[in-house]
Amino acid sequence: MASLPAAVRSTAPKIARSALQRRALHSDVHITRTGKPVIPRQGCTVIVPFREEMAKRHLKVSGDLGRVVFIEYDLRNTHSIEESVRHSDVVYNLIGRDYPTKNFSLSDVHIEGTERITEAVAKYDVDRYIHVSSYNANPQSSSEFFATKGYGEKVARSIFPETTIVRPAPMFGFEDRLLLKLASVTNLFTSNNMQERYWPVHVIDVGEALEKLMFDDSTASQTYELYGPQNYSTAEIAELVDREIYKKRRHINVPKALLKPTAGLLNRLLWWDIMSADQVEREFHDQVIDESAKTFKDLDIEPGEISKWTYHYLKGFRSSVYFDLPPATEKEKREEKKYLHVLDNQTLSSTTLDALKSFYAERDARAEQFAKLQAQAEALHDAETGEEDVATAVKEPVVLSMEAFGEDWNESQFWYADETADLYAQELLDGVTADSTIAVVSTPSVFVALKKALRSAPPEQPKPKLLLLEHDNRFGVFQEFVYYDFAQPLKLPAELKSTCDRIIADPPFLSEDCQTKTALTVRWLSRPSNASSSSSSSTTRVIVSTGERMSDIVQRVYRSFGIRVTNYDPVHARGLSNEFWCYANYESGRGSWGWQ
Repeated sequence: MASLPAAVRSTAPKIARSALQRRALHSDVHITRTGKPVIPRQGCTVIVPFREEMAKRHLKVSGDLGRVVFIEYDLRNTHSIEESVRHSDVVYNLIGRDYPTKNFSLSDVHIEGTERITEAVAKYDVDRYIHVSSYNANPQSSSEFFATKGYGEKVARSIFPETTIVRPAPMFGFEDRLLLKLASVTNLFTSNNMQERYWPVHVIDVGEALEKLMFDDSTASQTYELYGPQNYSTAEIAELVDREIYKKRRHINVPKALLKPTAGLLNRLLWWDIMSADQVEREFHDQVIDESAKTFKDLDIEPGEISKWTYHYLKGFRSSVYFDLPPATEKEKREEKKYLHVLDNQTLSSTTLDALKSFYAERDARAEQFAKLQAQAEALHDAETGEEDVATAVKEPVVLSMEAFGEDWNESQFWYADETADLYAQELLDGVTADSTIAVVSTPSVFVALKKALRSAPPEQPKPKLLLLEHDNRFGVFQEFVYYDFAQPLKLPAELKSTCDRIIADPPFLSEDCQTKTALTVRWLSRPSNASSSSSSSTTRVIVSTGERMSDIVQRVYRSFGIRVTNYDPVHARGLSNEFWCYANYESGRGSWGWQ
């Protein structure tokens, strides 16, 4: 007879397999209220009723072959609607109209259209009907849109009592009518100074909620208010948009009595959507939450906050100058918001005045320090040409600091914290000789740290040659400056080729193009193991400090150097929302880093 532990071991796999089989059966098969089995993991056949051929083609590739089926329909043709729903287990009514047209009024779509769809659902006893309505849906509303949405809900429930009603707040996402509208230059006129308030919701969160409703019969006959975690006015969202696209969109306030009839006239005369009278009316309606309705919380969903997504959806509105800038940090957003508030109110408190004075004093001190640094560089140049001795030229050496060079976002400049710049400098100086050449590519804060380290080094320490390859001409105050544009990676003085045995690079932009071209520069600068041979192998120590999301690209373009990810995390003086990593082709002998 086997011992007890042996017996347990011998039976454990059978128990595990049995349990797994039971769980698989439970999670794979869902029995609906009418007894029909729905098998989620086998995928769904999605029937997409459409009116316009060109508007639906992109959905064809959204599912596996044969899983997305298109049926042409007409909202006034009952037969076409019935053909769309008759074989369905779940029907979502997402049909809605934001403005009236010459063919369909809001009532035609939201009330009569809903009636035909719901009757078809009831006729063929569809298991689930999910009716997507709108926030503020109320038959008594002064807004025709909100009123017809409210009547549509009543019609759906009266015909099919098990209707699940979903009321999403204004949604944001790709091709939305919120962020993209505010970012557009054509969105000029408003009537309520954009003061209407609501809880914007991410369309992805709404989509996840709609999916969960499909497989949960307990949500039948329920009403869900789906809204985001924070309340905003349209004006506040417009500020978020302007900060993200680095542009100031103009919004002109026109009295309601004038704008509403004008918008109504334009809506009747033009074929395309400009503005309707009811859209003006809705600007005077804040979102009202039905406290009796269920929310995201009841579906175990944590909705996303709009300010976390503006970078993702609005980057395309930026000019090329700002296109690759990372999202603003929370601190920068707070500081800029305070500054905009000052400009809007045109009134300055004593505290604000003190802050402005401090800002200007800091700016003037930086300018004075830069002027001294420039004068010292010119004096050293005169001393080297024999016009003046060094002692006379530099009576009081200027303290080297990056404070003299304010970060310029146009140049995508983000200086390293002193501890990071100093660590990189010491790594580059480790083991150098007087014949060594250290190239600093687009990393001026490390170059300044190197200059400081060499200035304070004892006389017997070897002094390598330094090179600063930089696009910002302000750094021309240093004799080691070489103008560098990553877009022309090999447009450099010919005598610098294959001369560097220490190189650090921080490509200015987190793009594949910039990373690849900077790597070309590094390969061109690196010194082969034997300068007299034609071998391309190199013993150059290379450090690349750049974004974590560039990892695959960096390891690919620096493959010949054996670049790997280290466990050292660079720190920036003002902080960055993008995570930065240190990549190197050697393990630090000073203990600064090892392999990740």
